[in-house]
Amino acid sequence: MRTRQVAVPLVAAVIGGAITAAAMLAGGTTSSGVTRQGLLASSSPSEVLSTGEIFDRAAPSVVYIRARTVQPGGDAFQTTTGNDLALSTGSGFVLDNDGRLLTNAHTINGVTNVQVTFPDGRTVPAHVVGKDEQTDLAVLAVNPDGLDLHPLELGDSNAVRAGDPVVVVGNPNGIEAGAGTGRIAAADQQIEAPGGYMISGVFSTDAVIQPASSGGPLLGADGRVVGVTSRMDGTSAFAIPVNTARAVVDQLEHAGRVVRAYIGMRGTSTPGGVEVTSVHPDGPADHAGIQVGDMIEAIDGRPAKSFAELMLDVDGHSPGDSMQLSVLRNEARGEVTVTLDQRPATMPAG
Repeated sequence: MRTRQVAVPLVAAVIGGAITAAAMLAGGTTSSGVTRQGLLASSSPSEVLSTGEIFDRAAPSVVYIRARTVQPGGDAFQTTTGNDLALSTGSGFVLDNDGRLLTNAHTINGVTNVQVTFPDGRTVPAHVVGKDEQTDLAVLAVNPDGLDLHPLELGDSNAVRAGDPVVVVGNPNGIEAGAGTGRIAAADQQIEAPGGYMISGVFSTDAVIQPASSGGPLLGADGRVVGVTSRMDGTSAFAIPVNTARAVVDQLEHAGRVVRAYIGMRGTSTPGGVEVTSVHPDGPADHAGIQVGDMIEAIDGRPAKSFAELMLDVDGHSPGDSMQLSVLRNEARGEVTVTLDQRPATMPAG
């Protein structure tokens, strides 16, 4: 096994959750992008609310979104509503009193015009602050003047466990909000995002999420948001963890896009750590000497508990940073330094 550092361009990889500072994700500290939000949920984080109480508190924040989209080959300036123009709909919710909203990126893909309908029936135009297709999240902004905004409070998705009760709230028709109840079926799922990358750490739930309710909040027993619902694959009910959303929102607000670190490998969680199942040619892991079959036992001196956690650690770094991996190969142990790269737009072959 060889240990060497390779100076490769900057990176970032979302196969997991948070995108920026690991301390923000681990400690649950909100980014500057979400600190202006008003408080919605109970004053005590441990307070358990009824389904009706959770819905009553959340419904005023949940909006209906209509986005007119130009299909490939269409003309953004055409005035007819022919096959080249499509209308996509979804839900979203209020982040703060400045008029920022969170929704799904797939709802506004290729969008030319966005309209947001609030629970009181008022419809206003919105502009896209930024979107991140790799987590299916987007931030919109509306002029807050004259609007009765009810920001939702964000919780800590790291505390969510399989079996936890949840409430899904959406506004699928622009008339009134609706709710679904259920439980977290699994708290560490993976779904494929555009470009072939995997989003790890995703929640799956048995709560019913209607297509046009996608983009609404997934709320825990204390009424706080623990996820953003997504039907990115058109069928399954998933939610992107709110800790991931915090980091994405912060980058979208400051840069209009998300830059991710990239390690260039895939793995599977095992009792001994993370077993490497594939290494992308010419990627950071490949340059560092990582091989298929290697067992990663520790990451920067901490036990490697899961592949999702490894990806979260990658996401907590910036392109150009280095990570120290403790690797077991053929009963021999060694230390490998991997210098992260900037994640390419699509998953490399191999």
